[in-house]
Amino acid sequence: MCDMATIVTSREFVRKFSSFKKAAANGNELVVKDRGGRRYVFRSEGPGPSLGSQLSDLCGTLSTGVAVKNLSGFGRNRP
Repeated sequence: MCDMATIVTSREFVRKFSSFKKAAANGNELVVKDRGGRRYVFRSEGPGPSLGSQLSDLCGTLSTGVAVKNLSGFGRNRP
């Protein structure tokens, strides 16, 4: 994201919390504005996750020994 704080409504914050949480973990600041006009700052307090941990989340950390794509039983008269 950018260096400036992003301003969002409280409704949008609730709907997209997981993506805003990741952005805050990467060092970005988020300003949440409610209906009354009050503003709240949302930011992470520790270092963000390392690139290695982010990539391990994407590819999966548990090896099951089963191929990801398996066409057994697909279609008619196939074992």
